[in-house]
Amino acid sequence: MPFETIIGDRLVRGRMDAVFRSPGGGYEVVDWKTGSPPSGDEARFVSVQLAAYRLAWAELTGVDVAQVSAAFHYVSANVTVRPADLLDAAGLAALLDGVPAV
Repeated sequence: MPFETIIGDRLVRGRMDAVFRSPGGGYEVVDWKTGSPPSGDEARFVSVQLAAYRLAWAELTGVDVAQVSAAFHYVSANVTVRPADLLDAAGLAALLDGVPAV
């Protein structure tokens, strides 16, 4: 599912691999990965991608972002990782403010 969304003052484009309906009525965005699951700071850094996907899906569907979860599925390890503390819209905007626009 391709998307475009505005986070802060930046246009963010991406493509979500899969979105599933959750049993409780929400959604889960899943991004498939071919590498190994990261750890430490790297795990925190890559979770920014999921935070953006989560916000984009909420915007696309008109649901509250609290109803959208997100996960990475590492295919070779058959492991699904669901970060517990994804950035919200304000957190992502603040992060992007620190990145020079090109």
